[in-house]
Amino acid sequence: MAEQTQLNYIPGYSRPRGWRQLRLTDIALAAGALSLAVAFCWRSMDVTQHAWDWARLWGYVISTDTKGEAQAGMLLIGLFSTLRLGFWSLLLALVSGGIIGVFCARRRGFAALPATLYINALRNTPPLVLLFLVYFFAGSFFAEPFLNIEDSIASMPKWFRWVCAVFVAPPGQLDRMAAAVLTLGLYSGAYVAEIVRAAIEGVDKGQWDAAASLGMSASQQLRWIVVPQAFRTMIPPLTGQCISVFKETTLASIISLPELTFQSLEVMAVSRMTFELWIAVAALYLAVSCLWAQLGRWLEKCQS
Repeated sequence: MAEQTQLNYIPGYSRPRGWRQLRLTDIALAAGALSLAVAFCWRSMDVTQHAWDWARLWGYVISTDTKGEAQAGMLLIGLFSTLRLGFWSLLLALVSGGIIGVFCARRRGFAALPATLYINALRNTPPLVLLFLVYFFAGSFFAEPFLNIEDSIASMPKWFRWVCAVFVAPPGQLDRMAAAVLTLGLYSGAYVAEIVRAAIEGVDKGQWDAAASLGMSASQQLRWIVVPQAFRTMIPPLTGQCISVFKETTLASIISLPELTFQSLEVMAVSRMTFELWIAVAALYLAVSCLWAQLGRWLEKCQS
């Protein structure tokens, strides 16, 4: 009975508590957090004496053209660019990190040296420095190929140019987009590789031995026995890494890629708005992060 009672307090196994089951500590923590938030907002308004104007900010989310038709504003365009950059960077991180993590699992010495060098070199380099290295040094070698690609896209039908502009990069931004995706993808891929490696090596050795006793090859052991068990362990850290990828897209503003942070700086320069603008930008990043967190919880429930 004591063991069963102890299991009820393990995170992930306890049942959710309703309002009637709240403890005094829960109420005290909630009241304290709310009080701090109210005090901070009141003090900020008292010190800054800022005249809030949220209506003017909306014009930079949804704007109107010369014909009076609604179109995406600067902030919405920046949000789309952030989502596009985050998607391709995350795809590269999951593919590169997953492959390296699988192949370096349970390997030591010289067999794991290439993966170890890749992980340590990228994970211990600041992403901003890595972005400069990729954009300024590697970009000089691939400037001509990118120009040829953009010239080829420009000669394609209109629908193909629209697809490239929406899902890849608008005209004239292909080189910056490629540099940002390569930097964020490989940098985050080093963390993904360690997550995958640790999860695979965390599977009990008896599972490997049982799969081998059934005559399975090494690839079959990974595919059918080890990876499905390791995937449950990977989900929480991978969810956090996915959120980090989308937050790190702000670095692309340094190379003038018009993602959300860059567009927000442009809006601030034009409108002179500060508080409303950055509160809205923080809320947009928070919304994207919450979506990934919710997806991670859903995957955990599916695996349980």
